[in-house]
Amino acid sequence: MATVAAAASPFAAPHEMMARAARPAAAAPEATTTMDLGQVLRLSDFDKIADLGDGASGVVAKVRLRGCGSSAVFALKTAHYCDGGAEVEVEALRRVAAGAGPWGSWSPHVVRCHAVFRCAGGEPAMLLELMDAGSLGRVLAALRGEGRRGLPEPALAEVAARCLAGLAHLHSRGVAHLDLKPDNLLASARGDVKICDFSVSRIFLGGAGERRRVPVAAGSTAYLSPERFEPNAHAGPRGACAADVWALGVTVLELFLGRCPILPAGERPSWERLKKAICDGEAPSLPASAAASAELRGFVASCLHKDPRRRATVAQLLAHPFVARRDGEACRRQLREIIVETM
Repeated sequence: MATVAAAASPFAAPHEMMARAARPAAAAPEATTTMDLGQVLRLSDFDKIADLGDGASGVVAKVRLRGCGSSAVFALKTAHYCDGGAEVEVEALRRVAAGAGPWGSWSPHVVRCHAVFRCAGGEPAMLLELMDAGSLGRVLAALRGEGRRGLPEPALAEVAARCLAGLAHLHSRGVAHLDLKPDNLLASARGDVKICDFSVSRIFLGGAGERRRVPVAAGSTAYLSPERFEPNAHAGPRGACAADVWALGVTVLELFLGRCPILPAGERPSWERLKKAICDGEAPSLPASAAASAELRGFVASCLHKDPRRRATVAQLLAHPFVARRDGEACRRQLREIIVETM
């Protein structure tokens, strides 16, 4: 992955338009990058096809590399602001890509970043692998719209296995994701599921391997573990990884039940209600009436100990029967079928 400055993009968000008005285009050098496509490129070499989303951390557009036909398509995420948070996201992407080869050894379970450009106002623009089926949050909404609950266990076991493999890769590079949820798991028509969005991630290993305590309070409220609600919440490597395990447990529960598992069905979520339920209530679990296997119940329980020291590690969860004893081919086939039929 390369980080370069680039000419102002013709498909910028409104905040970028304002940045250009205040800063002459000449202030941004027309630097280039050589991607794994084997070409030297500028940000202005990409044409916008469609908007994909606009969230708290940035805007995302579907783009095409000009002159390469419809096959060279990507997702381009432009950070809303050029600040410390955006730079941590860029550094996290560098860490995830670090390894052998000019573009690193990227995990097949993490959305690939091909390059990071710089817009006229200094904002990073990340050229990402395009996942054509959207998020698992979208898949879940489509299932609910058809009157179905959530993912059946075989497909869910495959999702859990892929998430764990992705988390193992991130943690080995010293990166805690800290915002794992269905909306940050992207899917493709091939049946792939990959972790995306490092906008609140933290780097808990220094360049020389030193262990850091990092802030962990930021993230999506429904997926925060109890200790992350503490004032000025910080954690070392073990605690930061344990926070990702809790979020994985909540995500698996939600994908199975088809709804937020923190509050009773039908109750409108708010920060106060979620905090009270997570910090003061019992750990989330599958209802006794749910038709769920002992393996799934045990997996969820291993993720959702309120004491982070008692939560299973990613390595332990990879060996859990719910994941380790699944029928890989049947699980992959069912997951792919569900993704495709909801597109």
